Amino acid sequence: MKALFDSQDNWDVVENGYDEPANTDRYSNNQLNELKTIQAKDKAALYLLYRAVDESGFEKISNAISSKEAWDILEKANKGDERVKQVRLQTLRSELENMQMKESEDISEFIT
Repeated sequence: MKALFDSQDNWDVVENGYDEPANTDRYSNNQLNELKTIQAKDKAALYLLYRAVDESGFEKISNAISSKEAWDILEKANKGDERVKQVRLQTLRSELENMQMKESEDISEFIT
C-alpha cells in the first residue's frame, strides 16, 4: 500500500498528516495553493484507502476525516491480526517438533 501512495506522491500526507488551519485570511496566494494541493493529496489518499479495504475495513474508516486518521485506524485494527498469526505459527512449530514416528508405523500411516 505504501508503494501505491509513494507512486502517487501521497505517502507524506498519509504518514504525517497535515494541520488544517482555522483561519486562512492572512495566507498568501502561494500558501493557499499549497494548502489546496495538500488537501487534494489527502482526499486522493483517503479515496485510495476506501477502495483498497474490504467491507469490514471500510466500516472502520468510513467516519475518518483524513487519510492519516484512516491509516491509523487500519493500523491499529490489523496489529491484532499479526499477533494471531504469530501465535498460530508458534503453535504449529511446537506441534511439528513434537511429531515423532512410532516404530510400528510406516511412512504413509505417519503422514496421514
